[in-house]
Amino acid sequence: MTNPYQQPSADLRPDHAPQGVLTVNSPRARDIGAGWRWFTDAWRVFKSAWGTILLTLLVAWLLSMAVQFIPLLGLLLPVLLAPFLSAGLVSVLYKADEQRHPSVGDLFAPFSTHFTPLLALGGLYLLMIIAVMVAAGLLGMVMLGGTFGLLMNPETMGQLDSVNWQPMILWALIVVALFIPVIAAYWFAPALVLLGGQRPVEALQASLSGCLKNILPMLWYTIITIVLLALAMIPFGLGLLVVLPVLAVTYYSSFRDIYTDTL
Repeated sequence: MTNPYQQPSADLRPDHAPQGVLTVNSPRARDIGAGWRWFTDAWRVFKSAWGTILLTLLVAWLLSMAVQFIPLLGLLLPVLLAPFLSAGLVSVLYKADEQRHPSVGDLFAPFSTHFTPLLALGGLYLLMIIAVMVAAGLLGMVMLGGTFGLLMNPETMGQLDSVNWQPMILWALIVVALFIPVIAAYWFAPALVLLGGQRPVEALQASLSGCLKNILPMLWYTIITIVLLALAMIPFGLGLLVVLPVLAVTYYSSFRDIYTDTL
């Protein structure tokens, strides 16, 4: 029987906000030790549903490889698909973390729940990549002159033995520097769209801010990653079967640590 004196309730959250997920806050700066903590937490999450996580990563990898063979669109679709696969992986890992019995099908949930914002995010990411590539090309023509043409043509790369490599190395370092903020802006954006209900531009800004506030732990995280990958290669590369999946899960753990109060 309904209580006639009960106060009516309504869900006042905006339509784009996800239901029943983490409370996502503004990014916070973490201590340098967070770089290792992301690995230990990722191992905890991985152990809770290792079979499903492994199968999910395999399916995501196969999809990302398959779209590259589509004529004409093979260069564009992987970039547009990336936000969906990242968000799908986060969906699986969040359910594993909450002991909610994740399945491989959760990888495809964002296609129906967040299709428009994730597609827009992929489009923005693609535009940023194109902008950096155009800038890199123009800069290469200015800095390297005719050498840049030799570098871009596989048939003439053999003639590079006699050229001065210093300008080429400087140009390559500048291109890497241009790509870093693009990658940082995109890095956490799919998770912010999915779990934070943020719009694409808002998510890109929050992701860039989160990375800038955590440069030291991310550097420590990178060093640990290199060491673990090197160690995993020693026993005929068999260690990669564990290290690579756990490395993928650190994406979720680092997101939780930076944007929520749950780690």
